[in-house]
Amino acid sequence: MSPSLLNFVSSRYRHEVKFTPYVRPPIMDHDRKNMMLKRPMSPHLTVYAPTIPAMTSIAQRATGAVLTFYAFSLAIGSLFLSNGVETYVSMIQSLNLGYFSILIVKLILGFPFAYHYFNAMRYIIWNTGRMLDIKIVYQTAKQAALAAVVLTVLFALI
Repeated sequence: MSPSLLNFVSSRYRHEVKFTPYVRPPIMDHDRKNMMLKRPMSPHLTVYAPTIPAMTSIAQRATGAVLTFYAFSLAIGSLFLSNGVETYVSMIQSLNLGYFSILIVKLILGFPFAYHYFNAMRYIIWNTGRMLDIKIVYQTAKQAALAAVVLTVLFALI
């Protein structure tokens, strides 16, 4: 065999595909895998300064959770408490709490209602495509918070 033909034949088999059995990669949690691959951490809440739109969104969700808790508590109470609501109202009145204490409790219980209501009005307006300019977003956030405080104080004084 000539040397050129021998080189052709040997070069032809040089690129053979060799099959090896599959070996399952080791199980790692997400963070360990990213550290092993030297991937950078993605930015998180600690990187960015909190903004008013983000905080109002979080507060909207939190007050919604509080209102859901109120609703479930009332529903479970009406189902499982043996006496009527009047009995429990008279029990609270028998505690002889001072006016200031009752005012504080009313403020704490009432603020989630008022804030959730006024902030929801902002979101409804945004869904129509209006008032989305960032300056107006900040302005309406402050107005909603102020309106919630005023309404809460007015209802607590009643």
